[in-house]
Parts: sequence; C-alpha cells; structure tokens
Amino acid sequence: MVDVDGAPLVMCTGFYTLWRWAPLQDEWQERPLEYAFAEDPLAAEYPDAKNDIDSVAVAVSDGRVVVAAGGDGQGAAIWDLDSGELLRGTTYGEPYVSSIATVKGEGPPLFVASSGVHRDGVRVWGLSGEESPVELDAGSIWGLATASIDGRSLVVGGGDEGVMVWNAANGEQVASFYVDDEERAYAVALSQLDGRPVVVAGTDSGKMYVFDLSGDEDDDPIHEPSTGHEGGINALDVAMVGDRAVAVTGGEDGTVRIWDLAGGRQVGPPLTGHNGSVEAVVVTRMQDRSVALTAGRDGVVCIWDLTL
Repeated sequence: MVDVDGAPLVMCTGFYTLWRWAPLQDEWQERPLEYAFAEDPLAAEYPDAKNDIDSVAVAVSDGRVVVAAGGDGQGAAIWDLDSGELLRGTTYGEPYVSSIATVKGEGPPLFVASSGVHRDGVRVWGLSGEESPVELDAGSIWGLATASIDGRSLVVGGGDEGVMVWNAANGEQVASFYVDDEERAYAVALSQLDGRPVVVAGTDSGKMYVFDLSGDEDDDPIHEPSTGHEGGINALDVAMVGDRAVAVTGGEDGTVRIWDLAGGRQVGPPLTGHNGSVEAVVVTRMQDRSVALTAGRDGVVCIWDLTL
C-alpha cells in the first residue's frame, strides 16, 4: 500500500495478476505488466509465458507509482504502475521471491526481497539495473518488513533461524533474536514501544513475540509470547491506535486479532470475516480513523475499524 495524493492505493495479487484498488472509491483496476523476463535472451523461447506474481511492494518515485513484484517462479522485477513498463527486469537465473517489501527512508526507492527455501539471505535493490543488489547474510527468510527508526532504514526478516535485523544502508546486521525451537518466524514488523524500538514476530505455531531492539535489554522477549491463533500467523502489522501500540495479526485459522504490544494481551474478540487463512495485513489511516486492511486466500479484502 502507498499514499498517493493523500489517499491510500493498495496493490493486490491474484491468479498471477496485479490489481490496484482505491479503497475510498472502492475502484478496482487490473494492471497488465510487461513480461518480467523481457530483457533475458531466453525469453524468446517462451513467447506465451506470463508473469508469476505472488508478492508485491509499492513506492512513489518522482511522482510516479512503481511496483516491485515476484513469485514462486519468478525473480523480483520493477514496473511503472500506470504504463506497465518494465523498469528493471529479472532473468531466468535469478532467485524466486517468497517475500518483498519497500525500504522505508529518504532517497530513491529501494526494495528488499527474500526467497525462502529457494535461496538463503536477503537482497536490497533499486530501480537501476546497473547497480548490483546488496546482499544481507542470513538463512532462509520467509517474512520481511522495514521501518525508519532513529534515522536508520532497518530491515527485519523472519525465518528458520529466528529473527534478524539489518541496516539497509550498509548491510550491517544490527540484532538477532530467537523463537522457540522448531518454530519459524513467518511474519515480522518493527515498531516503537514507550520510546524504544521493538521487533514483533509471528510464528508458524501461532505465537507472537516482542523483542527490545534498543540494546539496553537482553535478547529475550519483553513478555511471554502471545497466543490465541489456532495455527500459524501468516501476516502482521503494527501501529499506534490512540496512545496504545498495537499489533494486528492474520492467521491460518482465518481470524484477525488485535494485540496490546506492551502487555501482549489480545484486545477484544477475534475478528472473523475471511473464509480461509489470512495472507496479508496492513494498518493505515483512512478518513481520520485507524483501520486494518486484510486479504485472505478466499480472495476477499476486508477493512476493519481499529478504534479501541
């Protein structure tokens, strides 16, 4: 999701197709994109091939909206949203994409992408194909998020080896945290809690962890992991709602849940509306209210009022 002229614009994927959605007008528009492999000489051998898009991120660059996307059968590429022009393509040798996010911070847009089991580590890259991606050393990473905290653009990744945090500018690892044995961190986010930076992680067992990133505490969670989902946490986002820091999680059980980050307690009953697992969660402000946008495997997008 990105803010364009003061209004939210949401990117959605389904059946390998990209859609743009203006929630305030409830207007949907399919966006055809140039073939991601068009610059690869091997593309001529597959004249009927189509883009394979499962994950998407979006940014505004010099007044135009650009999207970065990839999938289980395609490396990450970048397009101009309005024209569908390919700005930075991929090749058949590039790693596939399991998660992708926009780097928060000043300067030209940057994106981060991970490949899950296809390739270890995380890559940071921009619009120019002449600049090689910056490699962030890690194992298999399944979930990514970014934030600008204390003037630094930070990237957090969750995977088989727990949770890792890097400085996007130089690739330096800032911190690492561990979840319980045999758990994977599928969903991650960065937030502020009582003036200190924290990392939030949701696992495939349905637990939500909150870790202190200030360096003033040890690496243990600041409180016991939060539980409630019956199955894994697939997606989460964080926000300030009023004066309370909250996390919103979407689970394999089809529920959306709101959590108080300070104490780890669930706020209110589970939110139900999806028929199947929840795959994406974004918290934003819409018409002066805090809302959560959730997307499910059922092909439905829901808007939830987070007024507490």
